Amino acid sequence: MHSTDLLTEPTPVMVERALTYLSRMTGGDAATADRARRQLDAWMQRDARHQAAWLRAERLWAADGAVTAALQSYLPKPQAVAPDRRALLRAFSGAGLALGLGAVLRWQEPQALYRLNILTATREVRSLGLPDGTALDVDAGTRARVAYFRDTRELYLTQGQVYVDVRAEAGRPFVARTPWGTVKVVGTAFSVSARAGVMRVQVERGLVRVWGLDARGDGVLLQPGQMVRTAVGGLEAVRDVPAGMHEAWRQGWLVFDATPLAEAVAQWNAWRDEPIVLDPEPALQAMRVTGSFPAREPERFLAVLPSVLPVAVIPRADGGTHIARIGRK
Repeated sequence: MHSTDLLTEPTPVMVERALTYLSRMTGGDAATADRARRQLDAWMQRDARHQAAWLRAERLWAADGAVTAALQSYLPKPQAVAPDRRALLRAFSGAGLALGLGAVLRWQEPQALYRLNILTATREVRSLGLPDGTALDVDAGTRARVAYFRDTRELYLTQGQVYVDVRAEAGRPFVARTPWGTVKVVGTAFSVSARAGVMRVQVERGLVRVWGLDARGDGVLLQPGQMVRTAVGGLEAVRDVPAGMHEAWRQGWLVFDATPLAEAVAQWNAWRDEPIVLDPEPALQAMRVTGSFPAREPERFLAVLPSVLPVAVIPRADGGTHIARIGRK
């Protein structure tokens, strides 16, 4: 097994917390599920290990009956019908048995044949080749890891953006996971980003199936030239990718097409040492921007922004920039 470790692994307690959120989102009423989604989103923003914990919990949640058998050895024997797998996971999390859960995680998690952890710095774009011939272009400010198993190849993207040119391999699909959704392909070229609480998927070649956070149903099937966004609230409508947007960031340009301002700012912060800080006001976060800018010249974006949106761009003492809404009542 090949391994390059650059990212910190989540603790069993973190995975237990992620499993608790999963159980509330899938086993409770609508209000409980919605509250759990909001709590999960806030929790994952606090620590990169929380995002890794969510991805590991999601893999366990979808695993086969081996997880159930392992958990049953830690729980009291039932008097009647044995609980189903998700009931066992809920009981296990509710009991707070983090040490036991850690043992189950180490026992159950499949052994990877290949691992690669990826971390790019501000303004750094990298091209990487994987053992099967799959090629990656990695955007600045990206945190991701790759794991190859006998029956699947997986990319876990916790932050940033990756363009993937997948080498088709019969019986071993390529799956990309982010904290906000899942992408599954066989042989295709697509990009996936995870920034500002949103996953965005764009297809250049082939077919891609995308699921939101709840991973329910058949998801949506994207064809070449299509894109979709997904956040805590679920999948949005499928849209066409604007001309030239596929390769823009790989050629040093940031292209926005009715992009929420919060997402645009998150992209710019991957190219700046001094952060752009956006007021948390919902109306400001949801404002949308359109335009093309050289990635290494964020000052152009900041200079034009007040002319297209009702905002003030305010320099900060630490060298960063503060964006606030103007005209508030």
